[in-house]
Amino acid sequence: MILRFIPLLFIVTACTQPLATKSAREHYFLTQVKPVLQEHCLRCHNGSLPPPSLNLMTKVTAFKRSASGRDYILPEDPDCSLLISAVQRGGTHPKMMPRTEVSLTDDQIGMLREWIEDGAYWPEGEAGTLHAQKSAENP
Repeated sequence: MILRFIPLLFIVTACTQPLATKSAREHYFLTQVKPVLQEHCLRCHNGSLPPPSLNLMTKVTAFKRSASGRDYILPEDPDCSLLISAVQRGGTHPKMMPRTEVSLTDDQIGMLREWIEDGAYWPEGEAGTLHAQKSAENP
């Protein structure tokens, strides 16, 4: 009798696993990625510049391509994401980000790289809408 329910147990477990993954990925975005983008990037990248400049306010605008056709954020490939080459200050672009004296920390850059490697999950709706935040480094 118990053997009849074992396949059902596997089906229930398989169906609930992606939800936990989505929840964990959303939590990571909300607690790690969103604060860094809001405090260090959104002051300039908020849609006030004409397209095709990077607008990080929403998922739709953040995942667009640059004028040269490169992706600002390419899920699963941080090395091909312009966002990463800009914050690492390793590219040839004259305006490496952020353009203040204070760069992102190695931990913050690593977190952004990890987020992109993991697929760059960005929630829809208000949770995924960014608003510029002031910080001690970026008043």
